[in-house]
Amino acid sequence: MRPAFLSPAMLCTLCILSMPSLAHGGSENTPPPAGVQDLAFSDFYLMPVGPLGLEPTKKLLGLRARRVRLVGYMVHEEEPTPGVIMLTPRPVQLAEVADGPADDLPATTVFVHLPANERQRVIPYRAGPWVLTGTLELGAQPESNQRMSYTRLRLAPVPLEQAAAPSPATPASPQPHS
Repeated sequence: MRPAFLSPAMLCTLCILSMPSLAHGGSENTPPPAGVQDLAFSDFYLMPVGPLGLEPTKKLLGLRARRVRLVGYMVHEEEPTPGVIMLTPRPVQLAEVADGPADDLPATTVFVHLPANERQRVIPYRAGPWVLTGTLELGAQPESNQRMSYTRLRLAPVPLEQAAAPSPATPASPQPHS
């Protein structure tokens, strides 16, 4: 079901912007495209947490600077930041005005950076799982929304025609995005 506040034009724009890998069969139930590794949030850190705190897994470290596909939920923010969305393993809603930095973001939050030509674009919130493919970056870095990230996914720019191409794994209605 489509949220009432998204006009058809906004929904179309959101689909086109967030589909770089959907054009390559980016469904969470299909194998990843060649050269792309699936990554799950459960692959991020060793469990249980030990005396050293969160420790990245060998899989996460081994995928640094490689193209990965990740399925997660867009964080619902009161004040979204242009060019960046946050992806988590479960739905999260932030009340930045009321709560400030005292929020409910999991340690596995991934900062998804839109391509350079989309850095000023604010992506409207869309509920449900997203299937995103991009280049994995690791390491502490300040973000434009005044937070620190450890895990980032950089989406590659693709020609509009390629991004909007239908995928054999994509139903007619908007579903997981890349």
